[in-house]
Amino acid sequence: MITPHIDTHCHFVPPAILDRIEAEGAAHSVRVTDRGTVSFAGRGATQAFPSGMLDLDEREAWMDAQEIDVQVLSAWMDFSTYVLDPDDGAWLARSINELTMNAIADRSDRFRAMAAVPLQAPDLAAQELRYAIDELGMVAVEIGTRIVNAELDEPSLEPFWTEAERLDVLVLVHPPYVSIGFDRLTRYFLDNIVSNPAEATVAASHLIFGGVLERHPGLRVCLTHGGGFLPYQVGRQDRGFEAKPALTAGHVHAAPSTFLRRFYYDTVVHGAEALRFLVERVGADRVVMGSDYPFPMGDPEPVAAVRKAGFDEDATRAILGGNADRALGGDRLNGSR
Repeated sequence: MITPHIDTHCHFVPPAILDRIEAEGAAHSVRVTDRGTVSFAGRGATQAFPSGMLDLDEREAWMDAQEIDVQVLSAWMDFSTYVLDPDDGAWLARSINELTMNAIADRSDRFRAMAAVPLQAPDLAAQELRYAIDELGMVAVEIGTRIVNAELDEPSLEPFWTEAERLDVLVLVHPPYVSIGFDRLTRYFLDNIVSNPAEATVAASHLIFGGVLERHPGLRVCLTHGGGFLPYQVGRQDRGFEAKPALTAGHVHAAPSTFLRRFYYDTVVHGAEALRFLVERVGADRVVMGSDYPFPMGDPEPVAAVRKAGFDEDATRAILGGNADRALGGDRLNGSR
């Protein structure tokens, strides 16, 4: 049986969400602006929608050109809902999830979808995750690298981690639009080039040092952008764990490097040498193909990028689809819940 090429990191907004926001959003502090962007709780607005974000036909044409069989869609992180009050965030997450599944209902051969959850309210996030997986048939969940100013090791998030582990569902961790150091990195597109991998590193570090992975041994987490600087700088984390145990060892009882293979990592590293290093460091079985479609900083040729790295046939096949099939749960991915 030929394993399909699966894109695990890509983004989609169902066009019907704009109509729903126009009709109901005012009651939930969400509105469509005069520029066609979306504003949440009066705290600024999204960027303009990238070409392809709303259009499944355009997306499928791109997938065909790039030899991608299946995309596992996740919401645009501008729609993460975290700045909203809990009930409003739950409304928006539910709307995104239901409308996404409606949009792809007749394209199940090409698309699966990840849930959005209101992580600012962990109990509601756990409820929405359960509904999305058990009732809607979604296959994973996307969360931010932080919740406004709270990190992923916050004790209040335990209900969400517990439910994600119980459901045995992959958690894709993705940077928000405004990432770490945003106020300093205003030139040269560094707010994306540097901030996004830094966000992945910070999020992974909190999951490790905060003991989240240790408390939840069955939890499956995928880091975007190749895990940021974590695979390259994990030796520094080990040294800090040894040198300052009073500061670093309060919640975790093993060196950070022992948790490297607890994560999955996408291939969006923009270079064959970097991808080879990642695979050598974490193993070919922990890397999944991603495109970050439809953003300019995505990989325009994700399948070709994996092939250019020069892995053997088994590793190439695993990275292009086999690992994602396993990480997402083969039965769930193939439509059997």
